[in-house]
Amino acid sequence: MTEAETSPQPEGFDVYIITYDEEGNEVRLLPHEVTAEVLDRSRDLGINKGTWTIDRIKHGPFVAAESQLRQVNVGSLERAITGNYLGTALIVDRTPPPIDEYVWDVEARYDVDIWDGGIAAVVTQRFASQPAQTPREIAVSLNRIAAAYECRIRDVVFALPGGGTPEELLAEWDGEDELSKQFRQETAERLALSAHDVRIFVTTESANTMATLMDGAAAIADFMAATKAGPLDAAGVLNLLRGGHFNVLIGEVESDYLEVKTQMHPIWAPGNTGKQAKVELAQDVARFANGNVDAVLVVGYGESSGGSNEIASLTPITDSTLNVAQIQELLDARIVPPVDGLLIEKFPTSPMDSVLAIYVPRQAPEMQPYLVHGAIVEGKVEGAFFSIVRRRGEGSINTSAQQIHAYIVAGKRFLRGAA
Repeated sequence: MTEAETSPQPEGFDVYIITYDEEGNEVRLLPHEVTAEVLDRSRDLGINKGTWTIDRIKHGPFVAAESQLRQVNVGSLERAITGNYLGTALIVDRTPPPIDEYVWDVEARYDVDIWDGGIAAVVTQRFASQPAQTPREIAVSLNRIAAAYECRIRDVVFALPGGGTPEELLAEWDGEDELSKQFRQETAERLALSAHDVRIFVTTESANTMATLMDGAAAIADFMAATKAGPLDAAGVLNLLRGGHFNVLIGEVESDYLEVKTQMHPIWAPGNTGKQAKVELAQDVARFANGNVDAVLVVGYGESSGGSNEIASLTPITDSTLNVAQIQELLDARIVPPVDGLLIEKFPTSPMDSVLAIYVPRQAPEMQPYLVHGAIVEGKVEGAFFSIVRRRGEGSINTSAQQIHAYIVAGKRFLRGAA
């Protein structure tokens, strides 16, 4: 079998060089078809054989509409802009087509450019000072996310907002005399306290479409924004889901702030099955309400089978089983007191399926413990009972009779003192 037969077939549209014939008619040629005799008056690029274009902004960078660029073949775009003497940077216009050359997306999560010989999406995140992690450590931490989107981290570079890198500035004082050593050390200390741009270069296989690269870059950009102030938390998870970055959670580990479920509790089912499901869902939420951090329960993900509590797969739920109003009503009725700031959101993954998130903000300690109407005893629901559950790491524990008694005694003492 030949190499051509084993390599993947390119996906997406080709990128053409737009030229003009002697009569001024537009002609679109593939890069290898362009000869020295062809006069390229516009230096614009065309997507496929139709009318879509990748335009040059007044001798500056290229610009392309996001919805159109997503359908382009990565390798084809690389061949079309590599070596372009007017520059290879490409701005992604996130507004609807046609391209608006006068609108610069200041909220851009990434740009596209040639890096180390290939097309890369360049994610830039500004930090107030030098990040605690090295470029290599950042690359390693992001590899999991890149792989989930069929991408890889090609490089991570620290740059100074004014241009250049810290290494380049320090290299100007590379002498071994005492003055150079002292100045280099002082410069390094000063640079560590100054703003840094972390530039992350994301690539994918040339046979893929730009949609693969753009989705991976957007997920990495939003993950970097969510973790800029520290490790990923419940609010960060919620924002990533809002951005449609479902694969970012693959590889995360359940913890005191995060729990996932493969399926929704069947709260709509008749008989004891439905009653038990209602109590179990209320207990899942009450566990977080009795904790001491913001937390989120996400329905639509599966854990790994190795017992590591690692999120292994996306398992979207049929929309018809995710009735947000019904879930809200159930939790308000089953949990005492009602959870303050409880937020339930549904995120479509396809026209028929979604992921559900129940966000539980940290509750005031004086309102704890949160009780659940009903308890499950030997597989049956006892409606006259109540239960108090707390979360410990990725597991949970029941509140003992001694602890409940202590809560009652403490409350009586408080009321006696208040009186």
